[in-house]
Amino acid sequence: MCRNRFTQILSASAAALLLSAVMLSGCGKTETTAEAPPAAPESDLGTAATIPGAETSSGQPDMSQTETVSFQSGMDVGAIPMPFEVEDVTGPNKGDTLCYRCLYGERPVVGIFVRELDPKAETLIQQIDQEVASHQSDKLAAFVVLLTDDPAKVKPELEKIASEKKIQHVPLTVFAGTESPLGYNVKKEAAVNVMLWEGDVKANRAFRTGELDDAGIQEVVEDTRLMVN
Repeated sequence: MCRNRFTQILSASAAALLLSAVMLSGCGKTETTAEAPPAAPESDLGTAATIPGAETSSGQPDMSQTETVSFQSGMDVGAIPMPFEVEDVTGPNKGDTLCYRCLYGERPVVGIFVRELDPKAETLIQQIDQEVASHQSDKLAAFVVLLTDDPAKVKPELEKIASEKKIQHVPLTVFAGTESPLGYNVKKEAAVNVMLWEGDVKANRAFRTGELDDAGIQEVVEDTRLMVN
């Protein structure tokens, strides 16, 4: 009788061990299939955020995975330009202090704000002068505003540029002070800031020192043509 009882205990123990083995085997398989992929090392995190134009698997741009790389300065598109006064150095109102923003009214206007007049900036002014000449029937207008703490010192330079580049349709003016005119938001880092408006701002492009190149000049020219066409 004791022997039979001992056999039953062994059988029960064996069954329990077998059941435990099966359960352990099943749990191990479940953990394996549900195991999350290993975390990316810290050096890989944020890589996509430095790549403009990163796309999702659907092919659509994922704006949360990009960062703005263009330099932001000047008024937002849709903003209304405020009146401000400048001294005309080379234009039809040479020697006068006036508001070209007011004078041009609702006409399509290219406002070129500069702190540095390098060869590329001069080429840009020359190109816009040609556009104004070509779009007289569209009443296109433009003016250059040099932001300076020393207007008297830079006036001869503006006169020289107008003469050498044969600028005939774009007044070169000075604004007393390197700070932006009220409401125009021209950042201190902006060497050139071009804003186009016709009632409200239609386009805005800004360039830091050395950033304005032939491609940038062409973009401004194309923006100008789009505004009047």
